[in-house]
Amino acid sequence: MMKDPATQLTEFGRLRTSGLTTQLSRTDMECRIAAFLRRCNICVLATCRNDEPRATPIEYYADGLTIFIAASRGTKVPNIEANPRVSVGIYSAPYTDWTDWHAIVGVQLTGYAELLRYDERPEEYTDALQVYDWRKYRRAMGMPDEEPRRTTIIRIRPEKIEFRDLALMREGYGVLQTWSEKTDDSGRTEDGQ
Repeated sequence: MMKDPATQLTEFGRLRTSGLTTQLSRTDMECRIAAFLRRCNICVLATCRNDEPRATPIEYYADGLTIFIAASRGTKVPNIEANPRVSVGIYSAPYTDWTDWHAIVGVQLTGYAELLRYDERPEEYTDALQVYDWRKYRRAMGMPDEEPRRTTIIRIRPEKIEFRDLALMREGYGVLQTWSEKTDDSGRTEDGQ
């Protein structure tokens, strides 16, 4: 009996149903996540205060796995002052028809946000400005290349990163790769568990 061609699994179908779960090495995972963070520069920053969540699409720049966001107005800063736990979502494809499934990549980062202000932490603020490409924004506004001093820089250091890269299936790895600041290559935490 011949199978109907419409019911035959595609490459994506075969790989997605194969049960791949193998994790990348920590070093390889960190390199791939950092490269993805450099390729993108728009994220969705999720904050919460008084049981009222807020998700804000905003520009970011990354240094390794650390994300920097400039925040001059809005509810982000008061929310972070009240609750520094944040989540950040970043994805590569705003739309897919699934023929490009191998290009779908995304990150869900969970961590603590720190507010860097020039008046309070001038050295850390200046270091953060070296990562955050503030000149592009000022030039787009028609403003001079004078280092901003009134903007608050949000620095987010991850505790956990869930990295989804569908193309990893072609290399024999699971789609979901989980990085944690407390685990090593074996998946064990720093205390050996």
